[in-house]
Amino acid sequence: MYRFLLVTFGVSWLFQAAFGLTKSPFWLAAAMWTPALGALAEGHRAVPKWWPGPKTVPPGRRFLKLFIGSTWPVLLWLALTVLATLPFQLPSPTLAPFRHPLYPAEVAAALWIALAPLLPLLVALSGAFGEEYGWRGYLTPKLAGRLGWFWASVAVGVIWAVWHTPSILFGYEYGWYMRPEGVLLFIPVTCGVAVIHTAVYLRWGVWGAALTHGAINSWAVIYYVLYPQSLPDRWLWGPVGLQGAATAWLVAALTWIYTKRQMQSLPKAEDAS
Repeated sequence: MYRFLLVTFGVSWLFQAAFGLTKSPFWLAAAMWTPALGALAEGHRAVPKWWPGPKTVPPGRRFLKLFIGSTWPVLLWLALTVLATLPFQLPSPTLAPFRHPLYPAEVAAALWIALAPLLPLLVALSGAFGEEYGWRGYLTPKLAGRLGWFWASVAVGVIWAVWHTPSILFGYEYGWYMRPEGVLLFIPVTCGVAVIHTAVYLRWGVWGAALTHGAINSWAVIYYVLYPQSLPDRWLWGPVGLQGAATAWLVAALTWIYTKRQMQSLPKAEDAS
């Protein structure tokens, strides 16, 4: 396991440091592939299946089931987070998150709406698969043999938050520069989200977890479109705040129970064999 951690953290932190110096998102996308490199360094060579389910079912229908089964927890999480904000502040929609130097925000928003159903797949292909191949495909099953699936997920959630340290210090998640408390605030979020990812992984494999990851990365902007006033205090409000951690854990519990009932037990994931 030490080779996994050495490669995953060493190479990723270099890439995240490059992001901090250049502000180029290319380096963050590159960092997302480092957990896969770490798993390969450990000799992990599993080939995740694209089309889970009986072969008698058409591939398109199987992918639709995979997509819905992987992304509904994200939609539920975002919906609960939005609703949990209503008692404290009203929505104030804005197109500010879609501002771009090359074209109007209205155009960018229209493109986002048109592509929203495809964005989880696009993010999965561009980087989320690399993370999930390492975090869920290798590390979580590795730790589950000692800790069980749930506590292995929590442990990976802690490691996952620490892995984000350079980008958090450069202000990516909370807008804070060189404030390590951002890492501590991120831990309850990633632990809750990690449980959700593991539940999806156990049912749908690495590609399912990658779609879940892609949905979070591409759809979380919905909250900040509705509540732009929360951006300065996103340590408290929204998906990466304490509020998001609370709603993530609620969804994690629901997803975990639902997965156990669907599978009747939690066997070893077939992608991890």
